[in-house]
Amino acid sequence: MKQYFCVGTYTEPILFGTGQIFQGKGRGIYFCSFEDGKMEVLQCLELTNPSYFCVDSGYKKIYAVNETKEYQGEFGGGVTQVSFQDGILRKEFSVNTGGTDPCHIEMAPDRSFLSVANFASGSVSVFPLDQDGNMTGERRLFRHEGSSVHPVRQKGPHAHGTVFQNGKKRMLVPDLGIDKIKVYAVEPSCALPVPEEDIVTEPGSGPRFGTFSENGRDFYLIHELASSVAHYRCEEGGLVFRQKVSTLPEGFPAENNICSDLHLTPDERYLYASNRGHDSICCFRVKKNGDLELIERVSSGGKTPRNFCVDPSGRYVLAGNQDSDTIVIFSIGQDGRLTENQRLYFPSPVCIRFFS
Repeated sequence: MKQYFCVGTYTEPILFGTGQIFQGKGRGIYFCSFEDGKMEVLQCLELTNPSYFCVDSGYKKIYAVNETKEYQGEFGGGVTQVSFQDGILRKEFSVNTGGTDPCHIEMAPDRSFLSVANFASGSVSVFPLDQDGNMTGERRLFRHEGSSVHPVRQKGPHAHGTVFQNGKKRMLVPDLGIDKIKVYAVEPSCALPVPEEDIVTEPGSGPRFGTFSENGRDFYLIHELASSVAHYRCEEGGLVFRQKVSTLPEGFPAENNICSDLHLTPDERYLYASNRGHDSICCFRVKKNGDLELIERVSSGGKTPRNFCVDPSGRYVLAGNQDSDTIVIFSIGQDGRLTENQRLYFPSPVCIRFFS
């Protein structure tokens, strides 16, 4: 069955939190088809640094961040609303986020607003949507405060993702700079901070991104700086820590690696996490109690796998290797192991998301 997905790319130079300046080679968002493990590029819509986006098939819209420190002549990055009809992407309009280097965007479960994590300035922007899925032009900005122990990476807050808890009116924001998961209450057309419910992670861990199980019972959090994945059980009083597993093999220097992404398979039997530095995908089996058991680590097929995804059929993993300009397609075995099928040139891939 033919499926469709988009790839976001870096299109111009960007200064990362590591101090590295990356020279983007992409042109914008690429619209692609996927069938029998093979992909084909159908269109490219030129945008500035669309490093992450979310897709709503009902509204037929894509909402992409523009990861910059200045956008439309103002401080901050941007969000661009894109429509798609009959396989054609069209830019509708852009707004400023009010925070620098927006790196993640998600739509609320009731589809009433978008939430954006602004990495460099450590804030969250919330944009209400109208009944047709259009941004209304309104914006609320919530600034995080604090720091942590890493002398370079944690001098201030660095919000890195917004994750909605299934079945609960809660939004979690892992903040790499302050070693906290900031908790927000989800309201109609907005999310509001609930600081008394914030979750403190291990000093220097650098929480980056997380995902919930479909029933909302289990939460998995990837730590960028500590190269580990934590499992939390969701109880009435909040998240309860259960387990932490390393993404690196014994003996590999932790200072030479930073983690990036993690995803469950649709059947939730397996969880995958990516390493940048070790340049690998770590494969875990999800046990009945939600804990993780290592299966293997496989090469990502390139350098710096910033983002990857599991296709909706649960048969393939597509990994975007940012620094080697490749997308690598893996098939998922019955035992959760990955086998490389195809390696394709792709300029500066940093986000891959399928249409549902």
